[in-house]
Amino acid sequence: MKIAFVGQKGIPAKYGGVERHVEALGSRLAKRGHEVFVFSRYNYNTVRGEYKGMNVISFAAIPEKHTEMISHTLLSLLSLVGKNIDIIHIHSTDPALLSFIPRIDTKVVVTSHGQAYRREKWGHIAKTFSRLAERAFVRFPHKKIAVSKTLKKYYEEKYRCEIIYIPNGVDIERVKDTSAIAKLGLFRDDYILFVGRVIPTKGCNTLISAFNKTKTTKKLVIIGGSSYSDEFLMRLKKRAHEKILFLGYRYGSELAQLYSNAYCCVVPSEVEGLAITLLEAMGYGSCVIYSDIPENVEAAHGFGIHFRNKDSDDLADKIQFALNNTSYCKEIGLKARRMVQKEYNWDNIVLRTESVYQSLFT
Repeated sequence: MKIAFVGQKGIPAKYGGVERHVEALGSRLAKRGHEVFVFSRYNYNTVRGEYKGMNVISFAAIPEKHTEMISHTLLSLLSLVGKNIDIIHIHSTDPALLSFIPRIDTKVVVTSHGQAYRREKWGHIAKTFSRLAERAFVRFPHKKIAVSKTLKKYYEEKYRCEIIYIPNGVDIERVKDTSAIAKLGLFRDDYILFVGRVIPTKGCNTLISAFNKTKTTKKLVIIGGSSYSDEFLMRLKKRAHEKILFLGYRYGSELAQLYSNAYCCVVPSEVEGLAITLLEAMGYGSCVIYSDIPENVEAAHGFGIHFRNKDSDDLADKIQFALNNTSYCKEIGLKARRMVQKEYNWDNIVLRTESVYQSLFT
């Protein structure tokens, strides 16, 4: 089949769970003999041509918070009208606002990775469009996928429509090397790790407040950066002391070393679809301390330590518990790793997605 992925920022994935999802799914579909086209925003990366067996098509977008996604999606979809494409797979609910366009001559699949209107960084108008996009998501695509059972239940109960559950997966590269983290002044088990975009709903404010209340010689390492949230990031940095390190985005083997050598990881998200960072941390065998939002509770399967969402005092208590119970952390981390290998295996996810595509032609 000829399959086009639309809606994501692009590949190679520099940051963002959707982008990592697209890269992992698309590369495996390509290995299975499908012709895969991935539309990429030029300001996200400049890769064009073949990448991991996929065809990367790079378009410009209006580089502004409220227009970048929709302008790039529109250009991508219009370029596909009349082309010989079997499946257009739109990733994320907001780009589904335009999912009626390719229905003219192509089968359309949309995957919901979460609900953008729940994020604080969006204003009233943007949230209104996001809610309209949700209605388009449940109406126009031929097949609809949600990455969590929590999202599936929400859509089915509210809109009385069929939603297919296919979760995110994770690629885990176990590493023993510590040369990259050593250059950052870090050593095995001497830091607590956060990975993600530094935006209000990722819970970094709660995490820093909690860390400041703990008694430890370990560092807090924050991996990630702004996503149209520069002012928020600057406010956090002003609150940080010498044991809180903002190291920006890190990728590849360097990120693998950061995961592999962390004492524990914290996922304090206030809003999620299905947090790939949570799955990655567990896949690396790390003890994860996570907010008790339904999506995180679902993903963790009880293999971690949860705290009350947005409650810095409770998070501080849970971090202190982890610091005081090293053996427990190691044991729960190993159990989490085994669970992730079984439940969030990319090879199985690809087969399930391929089955959805094939069902549209039988």
